[in-house]
Amino acid sequence: MTKKKIVIASVLKPVNDTRMYEKMATSLANTGKYDVDIIGFSIKNIPKRDNITFHPLFNFPRLSVERLMAGKNCYDLLKKIKPELLIINTHELLITAVCYGLFHKTKLIYDVRENYYRNILHTTTFPKLIKPFLAGWIRLKEYLSHLFFDHYFLAEKYYEQEFSFTKGKSTVLENKHQAIEGLVLNDNRDKTKIKLLFSGTLAESTGVFHAINLAISLHEIDESISLDIIGYSPLPHLINQIESEIKSLDYIRLHGGEELISHEEIILKISESNFGIICYPYNKSTINSTPTKLYEYLANRLPLIIQNHPKWKAICLDNSAGIVIDYDHYDVNHVLESMKSSPFYNNAQNDDFSWSSEELKMLAIINS
Repeated sequence: MTKKKIVIASVLKPVNDTRMYEKMATSLANTGKYDVDIIGFSIKNIPKRDNITFHPLFNFPRLSVERLMAGKNCYDLLKKIKPELLIINTHELLITAVCYGLFHKTKLIYDVRENYYRNILHTTTFPKLIKPFLAGWIRLKEYLSHLFFDHYFLAEKYYEQEFSFTKGKSTVLENKHQAIEGLVLNDNRDKTKIKLLFSGTLAESTGVFHAINLAISLHEIDESISLDIIGYSPLPHLINQIESEIKSLDYIRLHGGEELISHEEIILKISESNFGIICYPYNKSTINSTPTKLYEYLANRLPLIIQNHPKWKAICLDNSAGIVIDYDHYDVNHVLESMKSSPFYNNAQNDDFSWSSEELKMLAIINS
């Protein structure tokens, strides 16, 4: 049987990105029906996997001339691969996908991982003067390309209300947890100490500085408490700010920063930690989002210290998974006492945290 050729492409996401590789590509490759090619950002150690080919096509600074050429370089590679289905997960490849689809017999799917319009308007990544123009250009591309895309995958349930350009041809595929093939985890948690964990994207909008402040407050009354920060940020000034705040604090360690971190490293840190911190300061760009790490922490039974967000709070309490606090106003002694005395995960684990439910939905669309 001749296998169908599928390409999953991004610009800034590494070729071993969790959603592209461990979830989508692995699920597709495991069917035996598809050969999958992943186009993305370059990394040091390229995985080896049957039926999956990696193309580390991009390697440039966030703001560079090379980034402007990403679409053309991707187009040239697509002409060599000749996919029957192209899945992109960044607005930067919308024009590339449409152009390729017009001249080749290829189905197109846009995997919408973020509300880029809101992200640009409501975060500090770009200068204020250009935010409206850049956000407007992205939304214009998304609307105008609507006629050319066969389907949309949405990484968040609320995107069904936030986007009108996906109406009538979208499927929600949440970023639920997918265990890494071949990775054996042991319970490495030291019960005599409390090791806090902040993982994922490092940004003010994801709460990394709230995590640092919480760790400092807790350490002042219990010196056994430490914090591991593991993740990546493309913004050098933000990494400098984090390093400046923790440089004299030997109980807070930064892993990654300007270097990309593998998903395996993050999962290993989860298995060694005692509490995971989830705190997103109020921002219109993330108010409806569910952090991927929420599913990862829950699936690996890591107790949470989570902000009072209605949806996240409900998930946490339903599974006795942690404690809920207001990160702007909390009694640190009460927080520490709750961490030490509360029973966690004393009821059955909810299977809704697993990628397997999303995998079935994805395969149904791809197979059709």
